[in-house]
Amino acid sequence: MLPLSALGFIRFDVEDFLTSVSDDALASMLDSMRRWGMPGSYGIVGKKAQALEARGRGALLRRLAEEPSLGFHSTSHSEHPTLAEDSAQRGYEEAREHFLTREALGVEQVSQAIKAPRYFTQPGGNWVPEAVEALPQLGMDVYFTDSFNSYVIDLGTPHWYGQVLHLSFPVINPRPFGLGLPGNLRQAVELLEGWQGKTGEDALMVMLHPTELVTYEFWDAVNFAHGRTTLPLKPAPTRPPLEQGEALAAFDRYLQEIRHLDIEWCDVEHLRQKLVPRSPVEVTRFQVAAAVKEQGWGPLELPQGTLSAAEAVFALAALHGRPDQETLAVGYVAAPSDWHPGPPPPSVEAAPDRITEFARAVLAHVAQTGRLPGNQAVGVPLEQGMAWLLGQEVPLKFLEYIKAPPDLHWDWPIFPDGFRPMRLWEDARRLAWTIKRARYRSEAYTSR
Repeated sequence: MLPLSALGFIRFDVEDFLTSVSDDALASMLDSMRRWGMPGSYGIVGKKAQALEARGRGALLRRLAEEPSLGFHSTSHSEHPTLAEDSAQRGYEEAREHFLTREALGVEQVSQAIKAPRYFTQPGGNWVPEAVEALPQLGMDVYFTDSFNSYVIDLGTPHWYGQVLHLSFPVINPRPFGLGLPGNLRQAVELLEGWQGKTGEDALMVMLHPTELVTYEFWDAVNFAHGRTTLPLKPAPTRPPLEQGEALAAFDRYLQEIRHLDIEWCDVEHLRQKLVPRSPVEVTRFQVAAAVKEQGWGPLELPQGTLSAAEAVFALAALHGRPDQETLAVGYVAAPSDWHPGPPPPSVEAAPDRITEFARAVLAHVAQTGRLPGNQAVGVPLEQGMAWLLGQEVPLKFLEYIKAPPDLHWDWPIFPDGFRPMRLWEDARRLAWTIKRARYRSEAYTSR
């Protein structure tokens, strides 16, 4: 069974390395979280960790190190070129390697100042697809985004995507939240009260930037708006001390009121413990074919586990021509390195030796690269061969998990005007071959 109550996450994006009073806001919010026994997830920008060291905030750094869920929020957040701007001008493989080089610096900054981060949160609208395959090389296997900025649709439960656990939950708080405190306190509580009665199939997130509670404007909008950098860099305009105190007191009251709601408050590390680690799923050809015909090409729900579309294609190729009762343990299969949706297959039938040739080509490519073949294998379009293996054409359901471009947050105020990184969107769709739901340890399993 799934968790009885909706899971709620309070995520802090700790990023403003220019406004020193934001350090005090973070310290005050940590006090409040501990006072009311609320778990939080803290994503730190590399330059913020550096700034805390430079400003002699050792005690605050040690307190952050005590938090179970410490994350990484990029090296420099909104400095141009931002992550998305940088990646959009490169092909996927080059962008992936550049992402690793660029962000390794920030991971090291956070690790030295606090401890090694366990998850990644993209800065602002900088959702980049290469992260879902690159992050494990930086020591992180969770991409904790929010559905507002993610290219992935709202996911009520955790999903595997690429090589990471992908969390893309709706944000249930006023926007902007911190800048509006204390005036929006009642609204913020009521939004969460309306979430009561939901179950573990529905996860939500509260998102806060400590700097908002002590400033009048976002620090990065002051310095990096519309693709331009305003020099010299300067702190955000700060509220008077009395207003800062009122905002921080309102946050404390907010925690006091929401902690008793019918919501199970959680952090990234506690969530990780609730989930079954990704492992091979034992299936038969009949089980996979039946699931695909009923549910489309991934993500697939089977009694004994979940499969992505890529894993389903591999399973049908590996079990092609074998007895229905023969089983196969299917592990992770990566998305094709070069693929775009093609026209519908002209035929779902082919000579048996042609289908066998296609199946063997798929297996050879996965054995060599760990990925499905691209748009063609032995001269056969991928979707055509899939229809042959299945005996019928069914929709590519995994594409529905990626938002359409009009729904993406490409209007983030930091981006240059008219910024439309279509390559990022196209690779998000390509990587969606790997999407599947993560299972909770409490769910019932069966071998049939």
